[in-house]
Amino acid sequence: RAVKVAVVLTPLASAEALATLCAMSDLDCVVVPARSGAFAVKELVSAHAEWDVSELLGGADTEPAEAAELASALSRLSRAGVVLLTADLATDVGIESGLSGTITARRYADGEAGEEASAGLLLASVDQEAEDVLLGITRAQDVRGALRTSEIKPGRTMRWLGRGLRRPRGDED
Repeated sequence: RAVKVAVVLTPLASAEALATLCAMSDLDCVVVPARSGAFAVKELVSAHAEWDVSELLGGADTEPAEAAELASALSRLSRAGVVLLTADLATDVGIESGLSGTITARRYADGEAGEEASAGLLLASVDQEAEDVLLGITRAQDVRGALRTSEIKPGRTMRWLGRGLRRPRGDED
């Protein structure tokens, strides 16, 4: 089966906060902590043995629906929006030897797909973990501190949110 990896880069510093928000929104993904901001990962498996041409050709209209939905939902969480990176990569395909394929990047803000961005420039500015996950070198769930949103329990969610909403001590009105 062909697998496509979608990484949604966010400005949220806390992987726990991002995972909690995803869990509360019924978004199934793996959230990975990173110094440049927590990111959400979704592995998409094609219904075909190989990707169909309609699944691969570019543009917001043909991005994997699950990836676009995740990016759209997460873009509503911050004014800065998010960036959806998708990788369609394979090893030793046709006359190509080694890893080959395409990586695309698109900005999302307020739930809407925006302009395409330079995937190369973005990858140069994010943590190595994001690049390794996108390129398939490392699976998201194997990164230290990764959280699967489907495994977050409601009680844990409320504790994490409570910690984030508490006023710092000594900060009286």
